Amino acid sequence: MPDIGASTHPVATRTTSIWLSQLLLAIVVVVVVLLVQSVSPETVDLWTFTVGVSLVVVLTGIALAVPWQRFPPVTVLSIPFLDILAVGIMTRETSVDFAFLWVFPVIWIATYFPLWATGIGLGGIGVMVLIEEAQREENAAGTLRLVVVTLSLTFIAISTHSASRQTRAFKRLLRREANRLSETLGRSKRQEREVSRVLGSIDVGVVRLSAEGDIVEANLTYRQLYDVAPLDPELVARSVEYDDYQGRPLARADRPLVRSRSGEQFEDLRTWLFTADGSWRALSQTALRLPDDRDLAAGESLLVVHDITPMVSAERARDSLATRVSHELRNPLTTVLGYSDLVLEDESLDPKVRERIEAINSAAERMMRLANQILQSGRQARMTESAVTSTDLAEVVAESVESLAPTALGAGVVVDFAASEGVIVRGDAFRLRQVGDNLLSNAIKYTPKGGRVLVDVHISEAAIDRAGASAPEFAVLRITDTGIGMEQDEVARVFEPYFRSAAAEQSTIVGTGLGMGIVQSLVTQHGGTVVVESSPGRGTTVTVRLPLDDSPAVDGAGSFASGLSAGASAEGGSRVS
Repeated sequence: MPDIGASTHPVATRTTSIWLSQLLLAIVVVVVVLLVQSVSPETVDLWTFTVGVSLVVVLTGIALAVPWQRFPPVTVLSIPFLDILAVGIMTRETSVDFAFLWVFPVIWIATYFPLWATGIGLGGIGVMVLIEEAQREENAAGTLRLVVVTLSLTFIAISTHSASRQTRAFKRLLRREANRLSETLGRSKRQEREVSRVLGSIDVGVVRLSAEGDIVEANLTYRQLYDVAPLDPELVARSVEYDDYQGRPLARADRPLVRSRSGEQFEDLRTWLFTADGSWRALSQTALRLPDDRDLAAGESLLVVHDITPMVSAERARDSLATRVSHELRNPLTTVLGYSDLVLEDESLDPKVRERIEAINSAAERMMRLANQILQSGRQARMTESAVTSTDLAEVVAESVESLAPTALGAGVVVDFAASEGVIVRGDAFRLRQVGDNLLSNAIKYTPKGGRVLVDVHISEAAIDRAGASAPEFAVLRITDTGIGMEQDEVARVFEPYFRSAAAEQSTIVGTGLGMGIVQSLVTQHGGTVVVESSPGRGTTVTVRLPLDDSPAVDGAGSFASGLSAGASAEGGSRVS
């Protein structure tokens, strides 16, 4: 029920409060009547008791029937005031004291109306008690009853009014807070709609996470990238995440989404994604916490996923080109430097010729130093693609042996070369020459003075598999040295870019660790395999197997061998058969 000074309030609330207040008094009066009939029947016969009870019943009917929403709030006071009168009438001329029933209308008035209304009600009660006591013989008990009833009801009224005011103030506070929360919620929803609209329009995958790590939202780009079902709240991906290109699948705890949900923050985390359509995508992922905005985004974080596949592809192509060109330029330059040094050792050389050779030597050294600098400055080069044709592998390897002969001679290493005729493969002669140059250069470089390198080219013998079928033959290039060798765990890493064995690092031998990776890449492009076997201090054997050409082999295959010896070897000379 509203205060007397209040304006319009919901009808249901006002009517309900009137009904409850009056019905409670009526129920108590009915119970009292029943008790009086059994305890003090003579009281029921008193006209004052009957009139008081009847007035309460009539007032209850009026309270239930009157449409109170049509009348001003002050009109409601008529009900509790009349209830006070009814209780006063019940109390007159009875041996039973019904003064406790005044508590109900007093509490009603004190709860819903100002203090002046409560004062009027208490004044009326005091007057009725005073009149009743004045009609009786003067005694101390009557005076005490007047004081106790008045003070008790006054205390109850003040306490109820104070509690009621606090309750109404708390309700007003709750109403204001509810309005503020409603406005905040509306603003938050508008912001969320705006954020969702923005996230849906960008080509970067974004996942919003709550402070507890729950997934709030994921935009369309992320769902398409990871092949997530449109309505899947947990973002279960059908694409698989890897730690590197064709590397290992990430464990669940290592996945960026799981790590960001646990509260971890990271920047530019590189992962690879193998999508459902069979393609590889390079991703850069960043998890960051959002700044608080009036507690609307308290603790929220974002997982931002950039598809950097084009950039990584360009970087890999550039790095691959730079490393290949830089590494491969060393082999022809080494040949130039080797032959020029040998020529310069001739003391009978004409001075003008010596001057020209020294110029060639100086230019080659300068070119060796500048090659990497030019490539690292960002300039691009284009390698000429050689035609893939039927190629005699023995001839290609023989050219490598011949070009590196001065290097072997200067290092004091004997190179023995033996090859079968008709070892024909279909491939790029220029690339196959790179394979021979890299392998032979490594063998000479890591073989101490006085050591030996064996180079052999032949066709593998036909093998019979378990099913009885003849296995295909291969062209085989095998290079065996007596060099420093490697440990078994180092052999497993020999094809990694920039890897060098511990023995090579400890020596004074210069190297980049790129040659074997280039060899493997070139051999793989030709459909072949590379196998490395090595032991520390006992040397290394590298075996390259390549598919033979489908064209008919040359008949009358024989063999020939040539030996290149260093000055310190007792087996110098050459053998041809």
